[in-house]
Parts: sequence; C-alpha cells; structure tokens
Amino acid sequence: MPIQEMTVWDTAVEVAQGSRNRYGGATTLERVVVRLTDDDGAEGWGEAAPLMYITKETGSDMAATLRGATPRIRGQEADELLAALDDAADFTGLGAARTALEIAAIDLAAKINETPFSHVFGGHKRTSVALDAPIGLLPPDEAVRKAEPLVDKVITTLKVKSGVDAEADAERLVRLRERFGPGIKLRTDANGGFTPEEALWFTDRMVEIDLEHFEQPVLPSEEKHIDVFREIRARGMQVALDESLFSIDDARRLVDMEACDIGLIKIAKFGGPRNAWEVARVFDAAGKSALLSSPYESYIAKSAGFALALSLENADRAHELAHLLDEEPYAAWSHSISNGKFTLADATGHGAVGIPARVEKIARTTV
Repeated sequence: MPIQEMTVWDTAVEVAQGSRNRYGGATTLERVVVRLTDDDGAEGWGEAAPLMYITKETGSDMAATLRGATPRIRGQEADELLAALDDAADFTGLGAARTALEIAAIDLAAKINETPFSHVFGGHKRTSVALDAPIGLLPPDEAVRKAEPLVDKVITTLKVKSGVDAEADAERLVRLRERFGPGIKLRTDANGGFTPEEALWFTDRMVEIDLEHFEQPVLPSEEKHIDVFREIRARGMQVALDESLFSIDDARRLVDMEACDIGLIKIAKFGGPRNAWEVARVFDAAGKSALLSSPYESYIAKSAGFALALSLENADRAHELAHLLDEEPYAAWSHSISNGKFTLADATGHGAVGIPARVEKIARTTV
C-alpha cells in the first residue's frame, strides 16, 4: 500500500552521560524519529542521532531535510522508496538523516511482507548476541563500583574508556582485572587520544592483563597511524577501529593493509543499514569481526543494529547495543535483554515502535 503520511520528530533531551570519554560527557542528545504510515495504517519506525564529534549534521538539519522530502515520499510503496531512496532528498553530509528514513522504510516493508528486518541482510543466522557494558573515565575504585552491578547482571564484557592519561587508564583496567578475574572480558577505547608512543606503552601493559582488544589507539590524522596499528597487533593485541572507518573503501583499505581485527559499525556513519551491512561484510569476508555499536539511540535504532548483528557470519564479539541512557523510554520493543544477551522476539520488522505521546514530550518540532 502507498505511504500516506510521514511524521518527523526533532527531539532533544538533557542527559548526564555515565560513560564519559576523552571527548567529554554528553549533556544534550539530539535524535530524529521518523514514522511512515501506509494507507492500511501499517507503520514503519526509524531513528538516528547525529554522531557527536564525528559528523557535522544536527538534528535540526536532519529534520528539515526529511520534511522537505515528504511530498516526494508520499504516495510511494515502501519497496519503491527503498529502491530509489536517494531520489527523496539530497543526503550529502546527512548520513544520519538518510539512516532514519531507511530504517523506517525497511521496517514498513518488512511488516507489509511479514518478514523480519534481517530479511534485507539475507536473514538472521542466530537468535541472540552477547552485549557489553560501558565504563567511563573513572578512578579505579569508582570503575569497580560501577562494574559490580553490571557483572551481577551477567554482563561478561566491559568496554572501558581510555585515551587521556596512559598510566591512569592502565591502572583502571588493571584494577578491574584484579577485581573480576579472567571470567570477564575487558576491551578499551582510546578514541584516538594517545600519541604513538603512549599507545605502544599502553599496549604492553594491556597484553599482560589479557585485554580483548584496543579500539582506536591513535587518530587517522596521525602520520604513521597504520604503522602504529600494525605494531600493536604484532605485540599481541587485537585492534578495533571506529574513527578510522567511514566508508566501504576505508574498510577494504584497512583489511588489505592488515591494520585491524575489528570494525566498529555505527549505522549512521554509513548512511543506513544496507550500506552498513556492506561495510560489515568486508570484515566478515576477511575472517575479521564487525561489531555493532548504537550508543546514543533508543530501542528503534538499536533494534535495526541488532538485526544486522544477527545476520553476520562471525559472532565472536559482544556488541554495543545495550548502552541505555537514564531517560524515560520513548519507544518499546518486543526483544529482551537478560543474562548479558540480546534475544530476538518473533516479530515482523525490527520489533520496536515509538510511543508517540512520549516522543512528543521531547520534540522540539513535529511535522
């Protein structure tokens, strides 16, 4: 059935982000929520957040672009929209806006066709994935106190921030290892905050405590960043990359240069789930890992990331899909999180729906 209506909410909430990284902690989060409704009343929900410190688009930019596309979208079938998504608007520099629309269109098409969201990726290969939990730039004892209830909930992987002070960052991780022992996996993300010398010193300390992987040790602007990544791997530490990965060409180059073991997949960076899937497949095909990350969005975007994670060949990593903020949920989902796992529900589409009254409460504008 043709799409009859598209509703776009430009939302913003004040938050106290608990997992502070070297960029600082978020105080305001912008997210754009999209609902497509067809003539039969079926709804497809999408969402994306402009990625802080990474993209330059704002929630207002996203919302304005999507609202401008409404006349071109209205009257199309969901499958038609997906076949010519870039005809709807100029999404140059607006990957998050494109992502929100594509998630909604895939969700609507899947509901109409009575298939899960993962159908667009060839179908899911499992029904659950392991999850990690975040620990920010905290003093060692505070990091342990934050981790204890997470471990009690059977979280077995902790993602610990670093990249500000190599010695203090190392001490935080050593203290966590001493407290929880070898049964907990520890990974760290420096967000490119180290110099090459600091990154190599830090690597040697972390090899001693069996760190799972070291994410973005230095920024891609560092002249010899590829050499640094290779040297870290040569010293026995796996490397994950985020700030170095923005396109399928980046993925191919990093794999071909043997610069990493894991690619961080934030769907909005690639302009939508289908592009993100193609990037993830580069790592999958090379026998490496693609790790889904959705740190700022609600259940809607997390469910899309979950569907992609379920469709990967390689399932050896905990995904970053349970970093939930302390806020009133404005969406609901049919999936479940328990015992450190995200488990699939029997649902068509991505399994999440917005709660309009709650979305309205945090919307700056609605059209």
